[in-house]
Amino acid sequence: MIEELADRLRQCGEDTGHPEFAARMAHALEAVVADLQALPRDDAPTVLDLYRYVEERLARNPEDSAARWGLVALSLVHGANDGGLSLLGPEIAADPAIVADAVTIADWVFQEIGVDLTRELSEACSHADRRALAAPARTNDRLID
Repeated sequence: MIEELADRLRQCGEDTGHPEFAARMAHALEAVVADLQALPRDDAPTVLDLYRYVEERLARNPEDSAARWGLVALSLVHGANDGGLSLLGPEIAADPAIVADAVTIADWVFQEIGVDLTRELSEACSHADRRALAAPARTNDRLID
C-alpha cells in the first residue's frame, strides 16, 4: 500500500499539470518511507504508521524538513483539504522560493477536490521575508515586468 502512494502522487501531478512538483513530492514521500522501513519492526509499516512516524519526527524536531515535506506529500496524496499548506510556513520563512510550491499546492487542491485555498495560501506566504521575496523580481533597482 505504501509503495503505491508515490505512484498516485505522480499521477495526480500529471492530472493537475504539475508533474515536476509531483515528482519532488513522490521523492520526499519515498525518502520518509525508506527511513521508516529502516527501523526495526516485526511487520510491514502501514500508511497510518507512516503518518505517525513523520508527525512524531516533526514534533521532536520542528526543523526536520524531510518530515515536513513527507507530511505535505501525504496530505496531497490523500486529498487533505489544505494540501499541507499549513505546514509550509517554516519552509517559506527559510526560503521564499517555496512560495511557488505553495501556489502549486493551492492549484492542485482546487483542481483535485475543488477547495479554494486563498486564505491558507495567504497565511502560508505571510511567513516569507518580503525583501527576500521581492529580490528575485528586481534587477538593477528596477522591477521586472
